[in-house]
Amino acid sequence: MRISTTLPPKPIVFHGRDAYLTNAVRLLTASSPARLAVLGTGGIGKTKIALAILYEPRIVEHLESRRFFVSCEALVDANSVLISLSKLLGLPVSGDLLTIVIARLTDMPRALLVLDNFETVWFTDGAPDTAVEELIGRLAQIQSLSIIITCRGILLPQLVEWSNPDTAALEPFSLVAALETFQDRAGFRLTGVDEDIAKELLTAVDHMPLAVTLLGQLARRGTPVSELLDRWNREHSALLRTHNIGRINSAEVSVKLSLTMVRSADASGEALQLLSVCCMPPDGLSPTVFERMRAHFKNIDRARDTVTASALASLGPDRVLKTLSPVRHVVLENHPAHSNHRDALHAIYFDIADRLPVKINEAFEELAAAAAPEMGNLSSLLLNMVSRPSQEIVDAVVRLTNFLTFSQPTVTLASALLPHLEPHPEWKASCLRALSMGNCHIGDYVSALEDSSAAAQLHLELGDRSSAARSKAIAGNSYQLLGKPNEAEILLEEARGMHAELGDDIEEALARSKLAVVMQMNGDYSGAIEHLTAARLTFDSLGDTFFAALCSSTLGIVYLGQGEIAAAMAELEASRSVFIGLGHQALIVQAILFLGSAQGRQGDFELAEKNLGEAQMMYQRIGDRLGLACCAEVFGYLRNKQQRGEEALARFKLASRIYEKLQMRVDAQRCQKWIKLLESADCATV
Repeated sequence: MRISTTLPPKPIVFHGRDAYLTNAVRLLTASSPARLAVLGTGGIGKTKIALAILYEPRIVEHLESRRFFVSCEALVDANSVLISLSKLLGLPVSGDLLTIVIARLTDMPRALLVLDNFETVWFTDGAPDTAVEELIGRLAQIQSLSIIITCRGILLPQLVEWSNPDTAALEPFSLVAALETFQDRAGFRLTGVDEDIAKELLTAVDHMPLAVTLLGQLARRGTPVSELLDRWNREHSALLRTHNIGRINSAEVSVKLSLTMVRSADASGEALQLLSVCCMPPDGLSPTVFERMRAHFKNIDRARDTVTASALASLGPDRVLKTLSPVRHVVLENHPAHSNHRDALHAIYFDIADRLPVKINEAFEELAAAAAPEMGNLSSLLLNMVSRPSQEIVDAVVRLTNFLTFSQPTVTLASALLPHLEPHPEWKASCLRALSMGNCHIGDYVSALEDSSAAAQLHLELGDRSSAARSKAIAGNSYQLLGKPNEAEILLEEARGMHAELGDDIEEALARSKLAVVMQMNGDYSGAIEHLTAARLTFDSLGDTFFAALCSSTLGIVYLGQGEIAAAMAELEASRSVFIGLGHQALIVQAILFLGSAQGRQGDFELAEKNLGEAQMMYQRIGDRLGLACCAEVFGYLRNKQQRGEEALARFKLASRIYEKLQMRVDAQRCQKWIKLLESADCATV
C-alpha cells in the first residue's frame, strides 16, 4: 500500500460552494478543533470540497504542513486505516498502531486530517463497522486534531460530535454554478442560443456536479452543446463518461458504487426495488403515491430509509422521494422495477388520469390543483407506454390531452400514440379527436382540420354519430380559424343538426355558439347575437355555468366588433368573473385581452395597457401563439390610437408573422393592411 505525504492537487475549477467553504473555514480556524462531514450521493463533489478546504489560504496559514489526506478507497478495515496513517506520519508500521498514531497526533500542534471516501471502510456487509466507528471516535478525542470525512450517503458515525450535522449533505449546483463549471471545463464561454441550450442540458442532468464536469470535458473535445443535448436525450447516463473506468470518469460507475451499498444494506431487495419505482416518474414519488404503493411492499418505510441513507434518493420538504436525473437513468437502465411494482404504479397513475376534470364546473379548480403536481409524471409514464396501447392507455392519453387544453395545451402524447392505433379504429378515432382539439389550442389549425375530419369519418364508420358530430364541430371551428367561414358554417350546421336529431341539447347549443362566431366574421352581428342568446338560454336552463359564461364572453366580442363598447365590457366583465371562479386560465386571459381592447377604444390607455400586458404574459406562459398574435394586434391598435406609429407598426408586423405561421390568412391580411397604412403614414384613428 503506497501512501503519499503530498496532498492531492488543488481543484482547478471550483464554483457554487462558497457558503459551504466559508462555514468550514470558520469552524476549522476556531479555538476548538472541528469535526466536519461532507456527505451526499456519488458525483456530488465531496472530495473536491475537502481539497478546496485544504488549500484555502486561511487553512494553509493556520496549519501549514499539518494537513493530511488519506484516501480510504483502497482500504478495507480499521487496521488498514491505521497503517495508512502510520506511513503518512512517518511512523513504524508495527506494534500497537492505534496507541502510536494517537500519541503522534496528540503531540502535534493543530492539525487537519481528511479521510476521503470514508464509506468504503466504514460500511462492510451493509452495516457500519464497529472497529472503524471506534477508530474515528478515538481520533475525534484528540484535542489538537480537526477531522473531515467525505462519505457517500447521509449517515454519520455516532461516536463523534460533528460540528456541521445539519449542513453536511451537499446539494446539486445552482444553475449559475453549473454553467460556470461547464464553461470552465469546456474552455470557452457561451452566448446566445448556445448558452440557452447549455442551460437546458445542465437542467436535464439536475445540475449534478460530476455530470456537469463530464459534459464540459466532452464539450472541450469539440462536441457542440446542441449535439450533447441530443445525445443526452438518446443515451442518458451512457453519455456521462470520458473513460470507461473510474468513478470520476463515469457517472454510471459512480452511481453503481452507491447501488452496491444499497444491495449490501438490504438483503430483501426491497430498497433497490423502491428505488427503481421511485425512478420511473421523473418528479419522484409524492407522499400520496408512496402511500398507495405501501400495499405492494413488506416494509416500504425501511426500504425508504435505506435508499435515503445512501443519498441515491432524497426526501424534500414536500416529502417527495426523488432522485437526480443521472442516478435515475442508471437505475432504470440497470435495475428496472419488477412487473408487479411497475403494474401497481401504472394503475395508480391510470387512476389519476381517470380523475382529471374534463368539464369546467365548480369542482374543476380544486380537482385541477390536486392533479397538477402529477402532470409531469403522468405524461412521462404514458409516453413510455404508448407503443403498447391498451384501453387504459388510450383513455388516459385522451383524458390528459383534453385536460391540458385548459392550461398547457400539448399534442405530444396523442401524436406519439396515434401511429400505434392502426389496428384499432375506435381508439384511433378517439385519439384523433383529442389530437385535433390540442392542435386547435396550440394554433395548428391545418392539422386540427385534418385530424378532426379523419376522426369524424371514422366515428361515422363505427356508427357513433354523437362523436362524429363533435368532430365535425371541431373541423368547422378549424375552418373558421383558418379564415374560411363558408366551409365552417356548413360543417357547424351539420354538427348542430346531428346533435338536434340525437336530442343532445348541450352539444347543439355549443354548435350554435360556434356558428355565431362565423356569422360575426361575415358581419352578421344580429344573427350572431341571436344564436348566442339562444345558446346561453339553453345552458342556463341546464345549469351549465361555464358554457353560459362562454356565450357571454363571445357576446362581448361581438358587441366590441359592433362598436357597442359599454355592452361589450359588461359581458366581458361578467364572463371573466365566472372564469376566475372556475379557474379556466385560457378564457380568463381571453376576457382580459378583449377588456383591454375595449378600454383602449374608450381612451383609458393606462388600464388598457395593464390588461393587455397581463394577457400577453399569460399567453406566453401557456404557449398560446394565437393569443400572442391577438395581443400584438390589439396592442397595435392601442399604439396607433396613442399616435405611436412606429410601435404600432412593429406590433402589427409581429401579429402578421404569427398569423401567417398559423395559416390564418384573413387575420394576416387584416394586419398587413394596417402595416401598409402605417408605412404610408396615412393611418386613420381607430
